[in-house]
Amino acid sequence: MFRRVLAFAFVLVLGLSSVASAGRFDFAIIQPGQPGTTAEAQPVMDELANYLSAKLGEKVKGVYYNDLNAALDYLGKNKPAWSICGLTFFKSYSSKFSMAPVASTLPQGMKKDVWRLIVPADGPDSAEGIQGTVYGSMLYTPQSLEILFGSKKGWGFTVEGTHKALRMLRKVNKGKVSGVVLDAVQYSVIKDSDRYSGTKVIYTSSELPNSPVAWFGKTNDDAFRLQAVLLDMSKDPSAKELLNLLQTSGFNPADKDLK
Repeated sequence: MFRRVLAFAFVLVLGLSSVASAGRFDFAIIQPGQPGTTAEAQPVMDELANYLSAKLGEKVKGVYYNDLNAALDYLGKNKPAWSICGLTFFKSYSSKFSMAPVASTLPQGMKKDVWRLIVPADGPDSAEGIQGTVYGSMLYTPQSLEILFGSKKGWGFTVEGTHKALRMLRKVNKGKVSGVVLDAVQYSVIKDSDRYSGTKVIYTSSELPNSPVAWFGKTNDDAFRLQAVLLDMSKDPSAKELLNLLQTSGFNPADKDLK
């Protein structure tokens, strides 16, 4: 009898521990396609965690993933409170993980993002004529093309996510790759350069939301406490360097166009 009870209790504990609990404000920054590794980004995560710990009066921990499968594996085993995640990740997985936007990032101070489809200069003049593979740091999820074009229409080319979008652009310039998609920050790096005279922009997306800050589960008082701290960071001189490391000028309220 007691042996059965103990065995049942052991199984119950295993089941409950299969998804690890997290602190009230622990976070996971999920940016598939961005450079670096989880280990290389950890010092920045620790800086953000320490800043938030001081502001919120709670111990905060954070992790970073730029690999989609690793991020999904992590979320399958852990329950962070919130995330700064890429737009395509949010669009693709917000329902699965019950994510609600509570703020938005401001890369280079821009309130909106724009994606551009770039092909060789002698390539097609429209997306319909592209054959082969198009690369982009945001092209990791099935919804990425729908976000880019604002349509579920099928396309005659395949897409592949990459951590090296600008390197792929060099290959486009040499005619070795069918195309690449750059976001607004990436495009700002190369738009005035004559090194890419062998390319042309054939499509520009509508204005898109930047990477959101998303709360896992129903928003509550903790979500709004976090939001308040993030929105005030741009006014805090001590947060200036941290914001530079996070590649944002600060945070805005959640983008109203993000659904």
